[in-house]
Amino acid sequence: MASLSQRRKELLDSMMRDAVYEGAVAVLTRHGLNGTTMDRVAEAAGMAKGSLYNRFRSKQELLEFVHERAVTPMREALAEIVQDEMGAAEKLVAISRIWREYLGAHRAVFEFLISDLAAHRLLKDTAQTSRSSVVDDMATIVEQGMREGVFRSIDARAVAEMFVSASIGMVEQEFARGQPRSIDDAVEVLLGVFLRGLSVSGPAYASSGLGGDTDER
Repeated sequence: MASLSQRRKELLDSMMRDAVYEGAVAVLTRHGLNGTTMDRVAEAAGMAKGSLYNRFRSKQELLEFVHERAVTPMREALAEIVQDEMGAAEKLVAISRIWREYLGAHRAVFEFLISDLAAHRLLKDTAQTSRSSVVDDMATIVEQGMREGVFRSIDARAVAEMFVSASIGMVEQEFARGQPRSIDDAVEVLLGVFLRGLSVSGPAYASSGLGGDTDER
């Protein structure tokens, strides 16, 4: 069991990281990455610049911290759903809804992470690692659906990549237009395509030249 002094240290460190995150998000979303300085973040976090540098040696390290802190709850929610006993189709709906609810509650930081080109460049490797982990979990759900017989036999990872890309792409367009969809509408549009397809009937798919059968398992 941790000593009282150790628990106090951990609590203070957690509070400090919370303050840094909130301060960094406030500065980044107001000034963008190029206009963000360690001085501004330290002031917003209510701490000395030297204390901030003790934890983050550069603006890139600070940005990576913000990114990780922002996306971790969504990755953890996905991991929990993957392990849940619900069916694969239900899992896709649950994931889409949870992601949308979380994005809505933290819109400012995600709009910055998605829309700021300078941040995009610095976070390229970090974001790719995070995305790969999400795709792996989504592919696991697609494979579950094939075993259940509710999804036809298909390249699970390719479908997972498309699902993640479509989810992100929809949000990017909404941020660009300044017109966010409602959660219900966003989930219906995305899952309407991925669970029901575009065709209104099997023959339309069969006659498209793609071959195959909509009932294929």
